Amino acid sequence: MGRAGTSIVRRSRPRTASRVNKSISLPLAQGGFREGGVTQEQPETSSQTIVADYARLLNTPVAAPDIDAPPFSTDLPKRDAGKKCALLLSAHPDDECLTGVLPLRLLREQNWQIINIALTLGSNSSRRMERKKEVEKACAVLGFAGALPEENGFSDINPAARNADADAWNKKVKRLSEIIAHFRPQVIVMPHANDGHATHVGTYLLGMDALALMPQDFTCTVALTEYWQQIADPNTMIAVKEDDLATLMSALACHAGENARNAYDRRFPALLIDTVRRGEILAGQGKAAPAITFGQMVKLGTWLKGRFVPSALNRVVGTSTTDSISALFA
Repeated sequence: MGRAGTSIVRRSRPRTASRVNKSISLPLAQGGFREGGVTQEQPETSSQTIVADYARLLNTPVAAPDIDAPPFSTDLPKRDAGKKCALLLSAHPDDECLTGVLPLRLLREQNWQIINIALTLGSNSSRRMERKKEVEKACAVLGFAGALPEENGFSDINPAARNADADAWNKKVKRLSEIIAHFRPQVIVMPHANDGHATHVGTYLLGMDALALMPQDFTCTVALTEYWQQIADPNTMIAVKEDDLATLMSALACHAGENARNAYDRRFPALLIDTVRRGEILAGQGKAAPAITFGQMVKLGTWLKGRFVPSALNRVVGTSTTDSISALFA
């Protein structure tokens, strides 16, 4: 894999002293999927070396930044009237990183205000204070503001709880609708309906239920994200710049407790590489994948007149100067 804007195929075969290294460059993707940059030749490397490098990197700890972070509370940050706003509904601490590609690009490229609502602090009550500190640090690394919907976050955000206790669920819905009304964001980011984890699915249901309580004239873009299970019908791939990915990994490294049981931070680049493979879903089967290195898939739509209306367009937003993230919301 070459750097952003390139697509390289390397073939491994026995080397001889007289053979000259060559590399084969595939054409950049067509139909608007081309990312800025120049295809560069790379020396061939054996498959054994590449696999060993992957394994080495997977087992190399990511340095966690030493950073002071403002504490999260139920007091909501002030809405900056001079900026557009994106509201990130995170099922768990660390989801602000794992699904944070779009918010981070909006912050860095368009100077949006980004608010992470940590809906829960995880299911392990003994670790909630630790996880609160971790998400505070992660958001400080990312440049996101943050808040809790209630002290210690919500509990029982899942479909079973929604069905079992309507009164308790509706109180949570009302609180989230108040948060949405406070920020009146242009974009709300949340997991998709079948994201493969009960709390992620519950976050989707909570978000949609809260939106349904908003006035009929309220409208915003909704970006549905994926992590535990892929979106069956995504419509947008967002390229990830290397600097942005490095920041997301540094923020993920703040979640030391979770990374100790599963290397979420070190596995993240591989996930984004694999996502680019699925670019054929957008371009059409048999078409070239987008000419980007790292990407995150979302399903964009509009909350309009009390319902979610998916976008009919399939789009890839690269990282070149001609690929403005703001074009998604024009």
